[in-house]
Amino acid sequence: MKIVNFLYLSILVLCCQTGFSQTIWQGQYQSYRILVSGDFDSKKDSLSFSIPELGSECKIAFKVAADSVSFKNDMYGYTFKGKYNTDKTAVTGIFNNYSIPNAVIVLKKQTEIKPLFFAQHPQKPYPYEVKDFTFSGKNTKLTYGATLTLPKNKKKYPLAILISGTGQHDRNYTFMGRESFTVLADYLARSGIASLRVDDRGFGKTTGDFENATTGDFANDIEEEIEYLKSDKNVDATHIGLIGHSEGGMIASIVSSRNKDIKFMISLSGVGVSGLEMLNLQNTAILKSFNFTDEVVAKQMELYNILFKAVYDTKDDESVKPIMETKLKEWMQKQDSVTLKKVQLWDGRDQTFLYRYGKDADRKWYRYTIHYNPEDYLPKITVPVMIANGDKDIQVPAVENINSFKKYLKVKDLTTKIYPGLNHMYQHCITCTQKEVKEIDEVFAPEVLEDISKWILVRYKK
Repeated sequence: MKIVNFLYLSILVLCCQTGFSQTIWQGQYQSYRILVSGDFDSKKDSLSFSIPELGSECKIAFKVAADSVSFKNDMYGYTFKGKYNTDKTAVTGIFNNYSIPNAVIVLKKQTEIKPLFFAQHPQKPYPYEVKDFTFSGKNTKLTYGATLTLPKNKKKYPLAILISGTGQHDRNYTFMGRESFTVLADYLARSGIASLRVDDRGFGKTTGDFENATTGDFANDIEEEIEYLKSDKNVDATHIGLIGHSEGGMIASIVSSRNKDIKFMISLSGVGVSGLEMLNLQNTAILKSFNFTDEVVAKQMELYNILFKAVYDTKDDESVKPIMETKLKEWMQKQDSVTLKKVQLWDGRDQTFLYRYGKDADRKWYRYTIHYNPEDYLPKITVPVMIANGDKDIQVPAVENINSFKKYLKVKDLTTKIYPGLNHMYQHCITCTQKEVKEIDEVFAPEVLEDISKWILVRYKK
């Protein structure tokens, strides 16, 4: 079992797009696009088929009747049977495969491949202004690709900088095709609140080295965004605030503790505990979500905490790999074969585990986050703060983190809320595992969007 990185969200969206030059029939099931290249009425023996998010591409044999279409690929187990609509611009049917069983799919006729789409994604024309641009950071010397969303016909408004969580993301905070920040910016603008969202370092139109950057560097990026907003004469920068999700909540805490231009802070599943405690809480919750027994979870966490402490105690300029190898060997020697099999460290798997975790543990980002101490930042924050979590969040467990925010924050205007039934990405969930995120069509729970907007507007009016 691989140790789950601090605030780690594994993004497995493979951008493997086929270069279509003909008619495209495109459908969608959850986080997967179903693409057929070519015309079903053609005289060809086969057409090209792909599911970009699975990295799969093949040929399909197809049959067409007066009002129906079917196709299959025996090697990959793809089958589809459907019927045309009246003008033959769409085919509705059942798609079946090992990964996507018995799914109702609507294949629509397109002239180009479309991105994944979910009902909450806003569609043009927008009742607000959207400006895409780039700007330069004075201190970081980086170029930032950004989108500014402004309410129409308003000269005065609160303005929120949106800060994404762990991992390298585009400005829309796209995760499994769901654009969380596009949805959030849309709701804010309709409520009279402006927002700025920016590509992460080394992504989109933002330059820089993401792999060697730390959370502290990302906080510096937010400072550059603040300075830009203050310099733009067409923007009202008198009431700037931060909305950070996951690691973005930690970044918001760091910036809010030192930047006097910040007027409010919202932490969505942000970290309120120390780095070491966060690792313990997060990995325990995730292991339990896999339905391991309490005995197995306890044993795995016994080892993990030994390794976490080894990383914590290692100097920044030293590799922790030799120390971890010794610690792991010592721990394994104390266990019997039954235990080692239960924790999946049998038959050479310990070396695979060590290799994977060692690569992460030597990263500057990991060293920074494991040493994070909320006491260094939270007591210095003086602006109104809203802290939110979903009660089904296994990345940032709600109760412990919110209690820590309450302990260290000294602000008079503090709002905390735990939302029932929501996971880390603020979706209403059922199993609430990491895997389920891609199976939920909801992008952002409406009640959270509403609470965020109302909370900001109340503080702005004051």
